[in-house]
Amino acid sequence: MPNNTLALDVGPHVVRAALVERTLRSQRVLGVYAQPRLDGGDLGADLRALAAQHGIAWDEVVSALPGDLVTHRILDLPFHDRKRLEQTVPFELESHLPFELDETVVDFQVLAADADGASRVLAVSAPKAAVRDHLSMLAEAGVDPRLVDLASLAALNVVREAAAGRGGRLAYVGLDAARTTVALLSDGQLHGLRVVSRGVVDPATIDACMREVRWTLLALAGDEPLTALWVGGDAVDTPGAVAALGRALGTTPQPLDAVALAAVPVGLRGKQGVFATPLGLALRQTGNGVPFGIDFRRGEFAYHREREALWRGLARAGVLAAVAVALMVASFVVETRQLAARRDAVRSEIRAVFTAALPGVRTIVNEKAQLQAEIAALEKQRRLFGGLAPSAPRAIDCLRALTAAVPDDVPLDIEELSIDGGTLRLRGSTKTYEGVEAVKRGLAARPEFRNVEAKDVRASVDGQQVDFRLSLDVGGEPAA
Repeated sequence: MPNNTLALDVGPHVVRAALVERTLRSQRVLGVYAQPRLDGGDLGADLRALAAQHGIAWDEVVSALPGDLVTHRILDLPFHDRKRLEQTVPFELESHLPFELDETVVDFQVLAADADGASRVLAVSAPKAAVRDHLSMLAEAGVDPRLVDLASLAALNVVREAAAGRGGRLAYVGLDAARTTVALLSDGQLHGLRVVSRGVVDPATIDACMREVRWTLLALAGDEPLTALWVGGDAVDTPGAVAALGRALGTTPQPLDAVALAAVPVGLRGKQGVFATPLGLALRQTGNGVPFGIDFRRGEFAYHREREALWRGLARAGVLAAVAVALMVASFVVETRQLAARRDAVRSEIRAVFTAALPGVRTIVNEKAQLQAEIAALEKQRRLFGGLAPSAPRAIDCLRALTAAVPDDVPLDIEELSIDGGTLRLRGSTKTYEGVEAVKRGLAARPEFRNVEAKDVRASVDGQQVDFRLSLDVGGEPAA
């Protein structure tokens, strides 16, 4: 989803703005706008008038402090570790400040770093009072900027696009009504920056301003010729200003209006010079290389809306998660109740079948176990009585055949007799070992029995009897 950023350059007499639509892969300038201001006027009313007049809306705002309100220096340091720079830069800048370090907001940008570990850093300091007044003015207008940049530095992002691919020393002169910015770039890197508290208000102020520009460039670049001189600023259209700049520097200034910026539509390129600051502020996140920019929203002025938005997002996510959990619990409860109802219905059906099958049972504890026990008992009876199949051995027939098989002269005491399917097992005792053999022969002679085996034949404990066990298969035809 596109995000619209409004870049503001708030001046005492005019508010200049650039609206940029940004997506994940690209951004484009939707328009540049100027709204006149009355002395002591309400900035909020001016912004509302600008929005109503041009029919625009924005998602976030970025702004910048004027260059003559800050102190900046380019420092050469023997390291480029970010943490060490954060600790060192404020103290390196302290000797250049007319007030205490704790009364300022310090930020920096690494301009270059070499293979030996050294770095060139642009260090910028603004009074906390200036930052506080700037944010208060915007807050009264209902605006909370995501970042507060340096206006003179932000404009260099337009120059950076214009100078892409060019080598040598390039200069930029920003002619504003209240101040003048002079910047020197060497092979695309910032070599020097100065903001002169003298601007181009009307043709009568041009010559004095150009003298300041000439001496500043001589101090920054020396006698080395410039590859190109770019000019912009809100007073660049002042009659005679560009021509006077060319005469003062002995070269032909090139207006930023002639630069083909990829994010700026062709119809807006004629305004790139006048809107260099808001355009550079808006486009600081695009282009090749590292953009120019710092941010005074540090420490007590840190921007919290993103964090608040994150917490709001997390809170919404928490609410949605809670709703999802509640729905899951509700679904679980409903399904549990449905399963319980189905379970109760199945139990009722089982009870009904159990009662119909065993009407005489009054105490029901476990239908399955009780049914299995009843089935086992019936199966045992079936086996005992021979079942319903005509070919199965019946207990009465086995006893009749057993009685007939034992010789009359052999006394036999039967202690245990069981029929398990087709196998008859017998445990008993007789007087002698010959009696055991006589019983075995008699059983083997019966057609009802097969595979007669005698086991554990031994004298009893008192020596008066001979104990034995017999195992035989039952399955022959009964005797007539």
